[in-house]
Amino acid sequence: MPPLPEGLRILFEDDAILAMAKPAGLHVFPSSRGERQSVWSRLKEMRPGLDAVGDPAAPAIVHRLDRGTSGILLAAKTDRTYRRLREAFDKGEVEKEYLALVEGVLSDPVEVDLPIGSRYRRSARVQVQLPGRRLRGVRPALTSAEPLSGSGDLTLCRVRIQTGVRHQIRAHLSHLGYPVAGDLDYGARRTVINLEDRFFLHAWRIRLCHSQTGSALEICCPPPPDLLQILKNLEIVVPQGLRPISVAPRSR
Repeated sequence: MPPLPEGLRILFEDDAILAMAKPAGLHVFPSSRGERQSVWSRLKEMRPGLDAVGDPAAPAIVHRLDRGTSGILLAAKTDRTYRRLREAFDKGEVEKEYLALVEGVLSDPVEVDLPIGSRYRRSARVQVQLPGRRLRGVRPALTSAEPLSGSGDLTLCRVRIQTGVRHQIRAHLSHLGYPVAGDLDYGARRTVINLEDRFFLHAWRIRLCHSQTGSALEICCPPPPDLLQILKNLEIVVPQGLRPISVAPRSR
């Protein structure tokens, strides 16, 4: 089977599931601003049969990552798998873990259990629901962050989310006073790190129950070179515990 187009890399594939490494700078689906290039536009070139899987408005791909976020993205290859994976995400049965470099010295683990919504229907940003703040489309959101290592006033964190609300990690960490480095939309300083077309947030591990076999499936995606270079420049080492053996890719 041919490889995916430039910028996408297969992490795992069998008859039911395809896991790919999404690069930063691409929307998952074409945006309303007329951008033609997306993860989906590239994926369907090489897997045209996925057009018919799942929701016609958002085929095959079962969850989202922000444009500026890199990391693991899952697609279903059958309708049955699509339904089961979407249900697992909706019920919080999929473990999602991210690496985030945040501004500020985070010394202890933190947890944020606050709903998220937006001021307007098409708001580019979301906000944490606080008393007296009127928001639209408010949804529950739970985020936990654990500091791993740091340099100066930057901290590398392992972040877990139990829900999947748009911009959840970015909004929650900004609310706590620890914006994701490079994330200017949520309060990061402009000159802390040098990143182009992205911020320092990477979906590095996902764990779920395989829709066909019922067995546990864990997939990992190491940070891309631009993030690793920043960590190297800052003399921040990614702990070995964040590098479990990932599932060997299989092509069908």
